[in-house]
Amino acid sequence: MKIIIPLFIIVSLLSVSVCLANEVALKEAYSLYYKGQKDAAIEKMEAYVSENPEPGVLYFLGYAYYEKKDMVRANEFFSKAFRLKDFYSPVSPKDGQ
Repeated sequence: MKIIIPLFIIVSLLSVSVCLANEVALKEAYSLYYKGQKDAAIEKMEAYVSENPEPGVLYFLGYAYYEKKDMVRANEFFSKAFRLKDFYSPVSPKDGQ
């Protein structure tokens, strides 16, 4: 029992640090994208969604490929976003009013 509690604490702390590292990587990807470094941003976003398939990030990847005129890849990521959340929209209903 004495070993289980410290082990649980260590595992909990490691999982929190991994989540924070993923969030930092995603923010860096968005930053690169808006600085015009789209290829580097896409690479980071694809790495992120391989472990965290979030509809918003998938949609953003689809849009990034759309802007690069790669409609096949754009459709792939838009479709993945819509499969995870039907009727996904990057704008909330309140924002559209």
